[in-house]
Amino acid sequence: MTVTQDELMYLQSQLEGLESIFMELMPFGIELKRQHVQDYYDKRFDAATKPVSSVAENELRRQFNTKANQVRNLVDSAESLGDAGNRLNLIRAAASLPEERSKGLLNSVMTFSKALVMENRVETDVFGEILQSTELRAVEARVLLGAAMFIIDREVPTNEGINMPIIDVLGELVQMVRREQLLTRNDPFLVEAQCALEAMEMEEEELQS
Repeated sequence: MTVTQDELMYLQSQLEGLESIFMELMPFGIELKRQHVQDYYDKRFDAATKPVSSVAENELRRQFNTKANQVRNLVDSAESLGDAGNRLNLIRAAASLPEERSKGLLNSVMTFSKALVMENRVETDVFGEILQSTELRAVEARVLLGAAMFIIDREVPTNEGINMPIIDVLGELVQMVRREQLLTRNDPFLVEAQCALEAMEMEEEELQS
């Protein structure tokens, strides 16, 4: 499970690209093509630099170029898995180190993640199988966390016809990843998932107070 600092930085960049796609580009219907991505961030940059000092402008340009590059690199990686517009392919690409990308995922992980991401549904039997699995690898742990932490709805229907709070889904996954030590404590996906979980817990407390 040893991950180098360079690999952690790579995963962090991939995760930031994924967040940009899900939170900035997709909501505005931006097509995930290299030029469209660059055009979007160029327009964002133009809007943000009126008026602004040259020093701040250079820093903003650097930041927007970084975001554009993160997104473009992630889209390129997702295209190697198929359709770059497919949310699951984007998550898989972001969660994988280069040498992991060509390897398939466990069927249970693919089935569960596809249902959650593409159909907004929890396959409870498969979920239970995953939580008891001893075959999960780091990349699969990241995919599972990525699939759960970008769900917007507070509850997700299951194949059994009941609703399951997404906080429970993510909580179970985080607990499993930590228990089985599938990821290092500073893995960007685990850190982000724990932050998302804490935010959900705080929101639940506010709703109940």
